[in-house]
Amino acid sequence: MKPEGNSEPNPKVIKWLTWIIPIVIIGLIFLLKNIENPITNFLFYIVCAGVIILVLFSIIKEKKAKNK
Repeated sequence: MKPEGNSEPNPKVIKWLTWIIPIVIIGLIFLLKNIENPITNFLFYIVCAGVIILVLFSIIKEKKAKNK
């Protein structure tokens, strides 16, 4: 029996999530922007901030990988 600790995720799953997550987030942004409501406007800014944070973490991770 193989231990499950510290196992790397399947590369196919990572590639799949790399495409699905941004598509879902972009769809959510368009959906929230088309609905005129104070709550959806607030959620729109939260989703946009989340996208910016994801991009920043991605850039930081890439720079760290290049430095090693």
